[in-house]
Amino acid sequence: MKRRALLAAVGALPFAERVQAQGDDWPNKAVRIVCPFTPGGSQDNIARRLSAKLGDYMGQTFVVENRTGAGGSIAADNVAKAAPDGYSVLLGNIGSHALVPHLYAKPSYDALTDLETVAWIGTQPNLLACNPAFPHDTLPKLIEAAKKDPAKYSFGSSGLGTSPTLTMEMFKKKTGADITFISYRGAAAAAADVLAGHVPLVISNIDSLMGQVSAGKLKPVATTGARRSSILPETPTFAEVAGPELVVTSWSIWSVPKGTPPRIKDKLREQTERALKETDVIASMRQGGFEPGSMTVPEIDAFIRQERTRWGEVIRDAGIKPE
Repeated sequence: MKRRALLAAVGALPFAERVQAQGDDWPNKAVRIVCPFTPGGSQDNIARRLSAKLGDYMGQTFVVENRTGAGGSIAADNVAKAAPDGYSVLLGNIGSHALVPHLYAKPSYDALTDLETVAWIGTQPNLLACNPAFPHDTLPKLIEAAKKDPAKYSFGSSGLGTSPTLTMEMFKKKTGADITFISYRGAAAAAADVLAGHVPLVISNIDSLMGQVSAGKLKPVATTGARRSSILPETPTFAEVAGPELVVTSWSIWSVPKGTPPRIKDKLREQTERALKETDVIASMRQGGFEPGSMTVPEIDAFIRQERTRWGEVIRDAGIKPE
């Protein structure tokens, strides 16, 4: 009788209070990890690796659901509109949280107000690579050549409003190098044209190009991290040549719908931080050029606001108009 009375009382509460009143039984069913990236890439692999660890720790299934497109906004909108009960988690990123507000005239969500930050996961740099026969295969050589012969050289990348392409827009502005952007549907298509000799340069997330680099089909020119990548330690960074403004990373976080109970967020954050200390997780992430890290929630939120401001300026300077 007491149990029935308790359940009846809980059922009468508003939704958010009802979730909170159910005690510390989260998760008691499968949790969706909504990933804005296609299966097989480093970000998807990270989502799956962490999901497996979280499932082991908490004795429940964490299922990765890939919802790609529109710069991460499709996945983010799906989670933003989900129930705030801890069963929908977004793999948030630079696209969903910092670029979308400047690329779409009427975004269907606002990451700062419709989503809440849970945990920092880590960062991954972009990689600029070239055809091995391309003579201007260092940043100093490329800058000199692009200034001497404006618009003679080009680079391929996946879409105008992506962090690799915007990296090159910053590079061009900072150095005065006049290099033409050629848009592709994805990094694979851009790399294929570089391998064929149609385009000399390609830039993408580092994991997208490492297969061809390891095979000697592409030559690495520079990476965009704050320090040299552990998988390409001989390759300099943009920052070494053009300054710290050229530090650009594709970062990942966990986000949940606004109103998710604090105890659920705390548990997810604690178990994620536990997973990020596991040797096999660290090795797997670094294999894809991804560096795990740690930030408090206030630090993450401040970083996101800084990224929004930064990329808004880059997008406006590049003349990119919202769709």
